[in-house]
Amino acid sequence: MRRFWLCAAVGAQPPRYRPAQPVWFVTLIDRCQIVRGPDPEGWGRPDPTFREIRRTYAAAMTGLDYVGLLDPALFVSTQRQEGVPRFIQWHLHTLVWNISRAELDAWADGVRATMDAYLPGASSVDIAPVEPEDLLQILWYTAKMPRKQYQVSRRESGSLKQYKGQINGVNAVRLYAALRPLRLPHLTLAGGAGRPIRRRTLRAAARW
Repeated sequence: MRRFWLCAAVGAQPPRYRPAQPVWFVTLIDRCQIVRGPDPEGWGRPDPTFREIRRTYAAAMTGLDYVGLLDPALFVSTQRQEGVPRFIQWHLHTLVWNISRAELDAWADGVRATMDAYLPGASSVDIAPVEPEDLLQILWYTAKMPRKQYQVSRRESGSLKQYKGQINGVNAVRLYAALRPLRLPHLTLAGGAGRPIRRRTLRAAARW
């Protein structure tokens, strides 16, 4: 984490690594970035390619200083709702800086006009301030491997409810198989002042 140059960019100095400016934890979720697999029953369009997923989220983040990773959420037991036994909902976790909350909210309103979350009533953009003492923890969370699996059920009202639990061994292997062709350069995104941070971090990771 100490080699992740975002700390220096936001003025987070050792030993406490507390940023000297506001940092925001921003998550994007777009229901169109779902990979269901071959021949999903009743599905009206093909799955997006990973390149398309990456391009969609990168375009939404245009104009921001940020670094982040694309994250796959594995939904299981989805035959009744989606016609397939499982699917992956790709979403994006990022850290954003050099922007005020008012400016970030205005940007988010524009993104919400173009993206819908998977669950009705949920927001496609989530913004949370990073508490100064939590910066390294949020960095870890952004970069971690997926540890949960998700499930949805339909309420009597017809709306969907989401559950999550620890990913089991079988589904961990399934997720590994889906991620196996991908590397950190594929999964990481950055914009503005985050681009040189991404480049330096990837070079350091390759040396490690």
